[in-house]
Amino acid sequence: MRMPLFFVLSVLLFVSPKVFARDLFEARVSYGLLNANPNMDSLCPSCATSAPSVTPAYGLGADAILTLPLPFIPGIGLRYENMELSTSKSGQDHKANFSRTALLLNWRPIDNLIFVGPVLTYGLSHSTDYEVTEFGVKKASFSAGSAKSYSVGLEAGVKLIGFSVGAEIGYQDFHWDDATDSTGNAPKQDINMSGTYGKFILGFSI
Repeated sequence: MRMPLFFVLSVLLFVSPKVFARDLFEARVSYGLLNANPNMDSLCPSCATSAPSVTPAYGLGADAILTLPLPFIPGIGLRYENMELSTSKSGQDHKANFSRTALLLNWRPIDNLIFVGPVLTYGLSHSTDYEVTEFGVKKASFSAGSAKSYSVGLEAGVKLIGFSVGAEIGYQDFHWDDATDSTGNAPKQDINMSGTYGKFILGFSI
């Protein structure tokens, strides 16, 4: 009985201090996708051909997170994402480029050699551009009058000598309100770019 008890106590003494050992600052880059599902038919009412199928938007991102060395206090930081969507069919091409800078909160109830926890973001600023061409002729070029976004996700990964490798999945709500077509071929409308997302993350922390 003494040996198992000694082993359990040794493990607890080794692990417990690290449960609350938190990195003060973390910088990371990411590559991910957003399964946005805009109504493509409404974006080009003057097009003669049918709209292509929706494909995910892909792009790069970066996070900077500050976490106080106190248990149960979430990390706070900024997230930047730049995404691109491109799909075509029968001469009709849809291309979108958009970015967002967001406030980020993350909390890791497990934060040792492995980390797991929820991630929340709220959009602070956005850039939006959506263009439709048909047989090389520009049919529509939208930019939002205003945009709003937030996301809810779960991150998990591993840490090794100041570096971290992980992944994040979740849902992003992203609305482009009062989007105006500069060509005048399509009416002003709201564009829904919401959908599930996923990303791979590589980070460095101190």
